[in-house]
Amino acid sequence: MKIDVFLTAEEVKQKEISNSNVIVIDVLRATSVMVTAIAHGVSKIYPYESIEEVREASLTSSFCILCGERKGLKIEGFDYGNSPLEYQTEKIKNREMFMTTTNGTRALSNIKGKNNKIWIASFLNISTVLSFLEKEEKDCIIVCAGTENHFSLDDALCAGMLVEKLENYEKTDIALALEQIAKTSINVKESLKNTKHYRYLKSIGLEKDLEFCCHLNTYPLLLEYKRETNSIFAVTK
Repeated sequence: MKIDVFLTAEEVKQKEISNSNVIVIDVLRATSVMVTAIAHGVSKIYPYESIEEVREASLTSSFCILCGERKGLKIEGFDYGNSPLEYQTEKIKNREMFMTTTNGTRALSNIKGKNNKIWIASFLNISTVLSFLEKEEKDCIIVCAGTENHFSLDDALCAGMLVEKLENYEKTDIALALEQIAKTSINVKESLKNTKHYRYLKSIGLEKDLEFCCHLNTYPLLLEYKRETNSIFAVTK
């Protein structure tokens, strides 16, 4: 079994992936929001690349919420933004969530290939994802969403923490490099606080989001993305 890592949503768009477990990471903040929303009762999440797609698709649901961001801020006319703290409420229970973000939902849209299983990872559910992968017997591809087509250390650190523990996999050079990043990290927040994307989100008043997204293993959830229905949901493994 092999494990490889793509560092941006744009990079994965250029590749054909087949017969693999694909792990999508957008720590700040899309996959952290997905995990939190499902944990607090959202039934399914439908991710889209554009705002227009969300508005159109949501017309098919009578019990939905519109969620997402551009430049880190809530989209005008949407119910929720991209803050995981917003989703810690009973108001979202049993709702269908239609979502678009700058990086995370685009990463999902860009995955191409056949016979893949696609999963959602963040620091918030990292141990659950790890436990699942340790039992698998197929190749693994980790997709870091990155930030506007650039490398982002937050996603890379999360990927490296997965790679570090997956001892039964043959690791590419990129995977090994991220493993070394993880090994030198003592504290997630301290490792990320000086990064460009972290500093930007902090500058627009989202420091509480950042602290929350850096927590480890808040929710023991495994989330699958099913391309056929364009939906994300919790599964039991």
